[in-house]
Amino acid sequence: MRLYFFILPLLFLAESRRSISKISHDEINQHVKTTLSCKIIMQSNRDQICFFLAEGIVRIGHLHPANPIIAHEPDVLKMCADDLKTRNILPQNYSLNVFTMESCNKFSGVEHAAFLHYIKNASVYFGPGCNNEMLVIGRLAPRWNVPIIAHMSGDDALSDRVQFPTLGSVALTSASEMAKATVTYLNLNNWNQIGIVRPSYGFERLSVYSLQHQIKKRDINLNVVIEVEPFSSPEEIIASGKLTTLQSQARIIVVELGMDIHTVTNFMLAVHRSEMKNEEFVFVIPWLAHQNDHYPWEAANVDKQEVKSAFENTIIITAHGYDKKFFDDFQLKFSSKTGVLANHYATLSYMSLYDALFLYGLALRDAFEDGGGYNVHMNGSLIWSRMTNRQFIGMTGQVLMNNKAIRVPSYATYHAINGTLKIVVELEAKNNDRGQCEKNEDMCSEHVAHETIQYYWPSDSGKLPPAVPKCGFTGSECDYRPYFIGASILAFLLTVGPLSYFIYLKQKERLLYDMTWRIPRESIKLLEGKSRSEHSLASKSQSSGSFSGSMNSKQNGLIAAKQAVSNGVKLAIKRYQQVRNITFPKSELRLLKELKILENDNLNKFYGISFNQQNEFIVMWVLCSRGSLEDILFNDELKLGRNFQVSFAKDVVKGLNFLHTSPLFHHGMLCLQNCLVDSNWTVKLTNFATEQIIFEKLDHNELRPYVNADSESAEDVPDPTKDFARKSSFRYRGWLSGMVLYQILFRVEPFHGETKALIVSLLGILRKTKYFHLELMEMLAMANDDDQWIRPTFPSSNTGEGYNLQVIFLLSCIEACWLEIPEMRPPIKKVRTMVNANLKSTGKGSLVDQMMKMMEEYTANLENMVRDRTALLEEAQKQADRLLNSMLPKSIAEDLKVGKSVLPQLYSCATVLFSDIRGFTRISSTSTPLQVVTFLNDMFSGFDAIIAKHDAYKVETIGDAYMIVSGVPTENGNNHAQNIADIALKMRAVDKKFFFLSNYHQIQFICNFKLAHRPEELMMVRIGFHSGPVAAGVVGLAAPRYCLFGDTVNTASRMESTGVANKIQVISSSISENFLLPYSYNLLHCFFPQFQMVERGKIEVKVSERIEKDLLFFATKLIYYYRGKESA
Repeated sequence: MRLYFFILPLLFLAESRRSISKISHDEINQHVKTTLSCKIIMQSNRDQICFFLAEGIVRIGHLHPANPIIAHEPDVLKMCADDLKTRNILPQNYSLNVFTMESCNKFSGVEHAAFLHYIKNASVYFGPGCNNEMLVIGRLAPRWNVPIIAHMSGDDALSDRVQFPTLGSVALTSASEMAKATVTYLNLNNWNQIGIVRPSYGFERLSVYSLQHQIKKRDINLNVVIEVEPFSSPEEIIASGKLTTLQSQARIIVVELGMDIHTVTNFMLAVHRSEMKNEEFVFVIPWLAHQNDHYPWEAANVDKQEVKSAFENTIIITAHGYDKKFFDDFQLKFSSKTGVLANHYATLSYMSLYDALFLYGLALRDAFEDGGGYNVHMNGSLIWSRMTNRQFIGMTGQVLMNNKAIRVPSYATYHAINGTLKIVVELEAKNNDRGQCEKNEDMCSEHVAHETIQYYWPSDSGKLPPAVPKCGFTGSECDYRPYFIGASILAFLLTVGPLSYFIYLKQKERLLYDMTWRIPRESIKLLEGKSRSEHSLASKSQSSGSFSGSMNSKQNGLIAAKQAVSNGVKLAIKRYQQVRNITFPKSELRLLKELKILENDNLNKFYGISFNQQNEFIVMWVLCSRGSLEDILFNDELKLGRNFQVSFAKDVVKGLNFLHTSPLFHHGMLCLQNCLVDSNWTVKLTNFATEQIIFEKLDHNELRPYVNADSESAEDVPDPTKDFARKSSFRYRGWLSGMVLYQILFRVEPFHGETKALIVSLLGILRKTKYFHLELMEMLAMANDDDQWIRPTFPSSNTGEGYNLQVIFLLSCIEACWLEIPEMRPPIKKVRTMVNANLKSTGKGSLVDQMMKMMEEYTANLENMVRDRTALLEEAQKQADRLLNSMLPKSIAEDLKVGKSVLPQLYSCATVLFSDIRGFTRISSTSTPLQVVTFLNDMFSGFDAIIAKHDAYKVETIGDAYMIVSGVPTENGNNHAQNIADIALKMRAVDKKFFFLSNYHQIQFICNFKLAHRPEELMMVRIGFHSGPVAAGVVGLAAPRYCLFGDTVNTASRMESTGVANKIQVISSSISENFLLPYSYNLLHCFFPQFQMVERGKIEVKVSERIEKDLLFFATKLIYYYRGKESA
């Protein structure tokens, strides 16, 4: 009984000092009974000690706010206690007992806190959830040496450790830390002048109250403080004129009218309606407590679109622990443990309560491990010290405790745009060194800014505006005279600018129509013949794929491909017949202008186009001397090393890469024939861009291709690649580049063997039709998996060991170029990277250097080989010249050799001689053919020797007939009659009447000629010649002959056929209408009187009607024998 009366006064004393008036007598009696029973046990068994408090049991005093929304806080504490045990954070043999009592109801929490301390022996308090009771209980807790941890109260007054030495807080609503974070963001943007908007009352618990003190230490000026009634409407705020005051003194404005962001809705609406929402104003909104689960513009009782516009481009700062990820994770865990789905506000409260108990568990563990024993939880100040300067990952993210056991939250700065929030700056919490903290309490922690997005502000530069506008808040700091001058200049520019731009466009259009690429036709000199390079350029370029070029070479050869020279530049040209005048649209003019100025080491230079002159359309490219890649790769006599193929492949992809990045975009006609090789063995792509223009002109019948005379007509020549090439801008360019690389690397045609024969047969059938459809080309390019024979196959490795890894990578790239879907084919940039990475040259230096080294090694052998070949060539040339000169006159032969065309020509006067062997038919009938040929060869060889000494030409021999002409093709005045007369005298048999002549020994050829097989035979010839006009020309291509035509030839033949053996017969002159005909008799009689002629008389000679009229004879002619020549 004495113990009972001892305890009772203590309880009454506690009631009077702590305002505890509602503790029941039953509870007191129960406590006394427990104490007395413990006393009895102690008396009965001295070895067992019964303490008032059991070891290892922590009694938790939970002061639960009288709010049904957060009714499940005890479940959260139990869940956290279980987690502490499960994760072995609590020491062994320790357990947590939770005693929950009401708070925040007329200071009921204070009463229950005393009860929990004196009756339940609570060693730690969690709660209450209201600031008024927290301020009281926080002062009682250090008197009891009990720590108290706040999870919902973040009042700045609680950070005073003189009055609250055992108080800790994990709340995210710390106003002072929010103020520090706001200052960090202001310093990040170099804002040194701000304005603050706060409520007219109750602002002491908000961050703006602490902000006013913080900015003084950071050299930030507070220009204006506007106080607004918390529940004022937008109209009332506008009518108060406070916005005008704010506008005239600040551009960076911190707005906080309550713990939740919804409290600033009406103010932001007023700002929006006052048109203060522009890029110069930045509204920073601290968001301390998330009391609603939706944004202000998602509320049901507002104009959502207007509110969204009002909050557009605002800066919102809130604790990172409110992140939706943390919220969702905890809500899922809590509902799975308890089966309760809490609302938004309750879940946030539960998360903070969980972190509070978790913090206590960590502190208890550290104190126990430091040797505190199982009674360490009774030492509240020690437990509180273990809660300072530590951090852990809780349900609200990183929990960082400072030296005052106050949580320093990390904050996220959001940019509101179009109803969504995007993090632009993260403000990471960080504790500083204790040395700095001891010198200055404000330096115990700080926030480090990390920008996640830059240039997000809706200004021209994307940067946030300065704190003070350039012209001040009212614009009074600017001198507007420059603006007036600028406006005048702008007006002038607006007037003159469009006119200048119009003139510029016209000038540009004029330059476009100047056509710097147009070449006058008179400056172009066409060359005969064509080289391999130009043949590849022009003749085969119609093929859009290398395989069709190879199989269609015969057809492509129909198109005229020539060389030309313009201003000293050798060109390869393509000629077309121009049907009508051609005009180019602007798109083609721009294309040709770009093409003219385009230059690259791996692109052939476009020279120009000649059109609308002489009905010709000529496209000119600079001539490459070594031909096309097809000429080189498929030339078996040309031995090329691997380095050449590597160089060729790299040149091709380099040129294609440049084309694809140029205004021309693509080649469109890529094939081996359009890859030329210059003198330095550099590959140059050609025939790009112009083919599309040509195809358009051909389609519109503005152009027509030239064709050879023996080929089909232009309308019947099929063009299988026109549509394919014109439409290959995108779909086929990857396919064609892969095809070209395939041919370069393996030096084979894409479809060789049986597959090639099949395609050749198919193409041959289709060429017989009028049109060649695009479907075939699409079938070749778009073959599916079942048609693998359409795609080229890779030849096996020469070594027999397969390809190395680098080659396999390159082959994979080539195969990717043949994929069915064009978009899946690699771009040329990727192809170039693969080629450069996997094709390596083995030699040193450039390709020309390697070529020169190889040439030096073979120089000695080549000199002898060239010398021998040159000698053979010269001998063959001489033989060809001799043969040609024996067939044709020398002047005619020279013209034909240089490529000149020999046109038929009329000669006013020439002398033609015919000779015939008397009795040739009889001799032939009694001789063998060999004997006949032998004696004719001997005789005519003698005649040839005589002709060689005179200005005459042997036209032909037919059997025993021998034809000579003088004065053709080289005219010699009247000397042709003298030359023929001398030749006739030397050819005929000797007449004894001429023995007295001094040149007798020169005219005895026939007289001394003997037949080898009939020496007794006396050889005699009939000779006749005639002078007059003749026509001459080359007849035939396979065996060209120089032939004579005209009445003079016929008359000379009649003179021989009607003559007498060993006589030289000519026709006499006749005068008709005072015109003296230039017959042989007249010429010899007038100009060469040394020749003697004897009249034979009149005989009947068959001549033409014209000569009949001229001679006035009908049946007979006056004939003279030419006797000889007087001796000098």
